[in-house]
Amino acid sequence: MDKQQLINFVVNNDKLEYLKARTNKFNPFKILKVQDHEIRHSNVLGWIFDPSENHNFDDRILKRFLLKVLLKSDNDEVLEDMDLPYKLQQVSLMEMKVYRETANIDILLVSENHKIVILIENKINSREHSNQLSRYFNYVTTNYPDYTIIPVYLTIEGTPSTHKKYFSANYEDILETIEFMMENYKDRTSEDVISFLKYYSLILKEKYVMDKELKKMCKEIYKENKDVIDMIYSVGNEIDIEPATNIFIEDYSEIVPVSTNNKMFWFGIDSFIKGRKDDRDSWGGGFPICFWFSEHYGKLKLILEVGPFEEDKKRIDFLKKLESYGIKITDRAKEPGRKYTRIYTDTKKINDWTDSDEISEVMKKLYEKDELRKMKESVSKAVEEFNWAD
Repeated sequence: MDKQQLINFVVNNDKLEYLKARTNKFNPFKILKVQDHEIRHSNVLGWIFDPSENHNFDDRILKRFLLKVLLKSDNDEVLEDMDLPYKLQQVSLMEMKVYRETANIDILLVSENHKIVILIENKINSREHSNQLSRYFNYVTTNYPDYTIIPVYLTIEGTPSTHKKYFSANYEDILETIEFMMENYKDRTSEDVISFLKYYSLILKEKYVMDKELKKMCKEIYKENKDVIDMIYSVGNEIDIEPATNIFIEDYSEIVPVSTNNKMFWFGIDSFIKGRKDDRDSWGGGFPICFWFSEHYGKLKLILEVGPFEEDKKRIDFLKKLESYGIKITDRAKEPGRKYTRIYTDTKKINDWTDSDEISEVMKKLYEKDELRKMKESVSKAVEEFNWAD
């Protein structure tokens, strides 16, 4: 790969210019980077499906989407009650309540009047994992006994779920529903709402429901310039968490930064300072116990670990002090000669490693978990009470 190949790809490339013109139009959803994040799509969908929201389509969007999904041939084996579509069409769902992230369910809709529960699991760049669909279904059946339950597995292409009770849906179903509303009920709402929905529809068309002409051109450009495009993608997606680290630090005055590079961020907190050594170049910047974030197989990992001590006995005594506050320490960790004892680890998937906002938000979610908050309190007490002088 030489420089001239890269120049030839970028300069005076008619197909590339046409593609840029098609995809580079102003769209606020692109500025907000909605297109690649499940949580942001779920926020939009939660608003669209909520009959009481200010789009003024009432329950029409929700009903049309549900009927479309229930009556798809792909869902023939899932639809056990053949009268359900008719029932949904006849009842008013105006009092339907919409919840986000209840029991980690992306979108949960509940009608107490008609005893109907709709749960939507939305997947953009990931697939079902950890038996989550069963867990969500069990949560709903337990908490809403005697309700009609409509579970929907929403993916880009309508991938069937592994759970036989879930109806499969795709983003083309969403797009068709929105476009039908804009075409037939635009007089019910404002120009602002229509503009909002048009921008969102364009995102769906460009990203997930690409027209045949655009798809054909993309394939041609990639085939003709595969080496250049692969190189650009590889370099452009290099991991660098440092910008996200700067955002993360701003929200926590307790954090004491230790070191940062493109894949790792080490830090202590104020309440650990009592045990900190003067040697800032030692492990953990001198902290006896230290946090760090790191990239780990596409996920962001947060670790809290006890590092090396100059004396084995002192390190073992400190581990016993942590134990006295309910922190689990293995017998092996207390053997002489041990250097590192990891007491907490958690990971969370990152969809876009070029998105500093997403990375910083994941950092916050990992750092603010209740389990870790309680552990920090215990560790802080242990550090405060431990005799560091001897």
